[in-house]
Amino acid sequence: MIRVIVADDHPVVVIGVKTVLERHGDIKVVGEACNGSELIDRLDRLPCDVIITDFSMPGDAPDELSGEGGSEPRHADGLPLITLLATRYPQIPVIVLTMLNNVAVLRAIREKGMKGLAYKKSFATDLPNAVRAVKRGDTYVSPSLRERFHQREHSPETIAKELSPCEMEVLRLYGLAQLTVTQIAERLHRSIKTVSAQKRSGMKKLGILHDSAIGEYLEKLGFR
Repeated sequence: MIRVIVADDHPVVVIGVKTVLERHGDIKVVGEACNGSELIDRLDRLPCDVIITDFSMPGDAPDELSGEGGSEPRHADGLPLITLLATRYPQIPVIVLTMLNNVAVLRAIREKGMKGLAYKKSFATDLPNAVRAVKRGDTYVSPSLRERFHQREHSPETIAKELSPCEMEVLRLYGLAQLTVTQIAERLHRSIKTVSAQKRSGMKKLGILHDSAIGEYLEKLGFR
């Protein structure tokens, strides 16, 4: 039996994933989480063989405290969470379940050591195969995402490839999660000066002139 823990900030996705996986007699969902903090909690308490997690779960943030005693740290989403999983649980393969179709971001995720990339729009057919593949030590990329990796890009997305992971994360949090520079600095454990510089650098590479255009531009590039 392959034991799986699933994390997504949309309960309907978690229910759907559990339903799809448990139709197969060799897979069992042993834990569910809706943000990075809950995922880390489940992993620390529940033995599992595979992790399935969303990339963007913006409802959670680090450096905040929860619980009456104020002693339970919260964890970020995005690349910081992916990095934490790879470092803290290197023996457990991770499948990132996402709506992302931006090749630059997907490559950054793979470079962090994630074993699987599954597209949300096709998870019903992709996930059982993905779980089995990463459990036996293979990598898995959904066919639709694999096509993206092999495409020759002649669009603004080509420019987006030049963004560093840090620049991508700052622009995503600013433009899509709508955090301020100060909030991003606190969330990513960076100085305000560093975050501001990364934001400016990323905007320059993408040719974005105004802060208000960041979110719309990233959505066109496939960021979610």
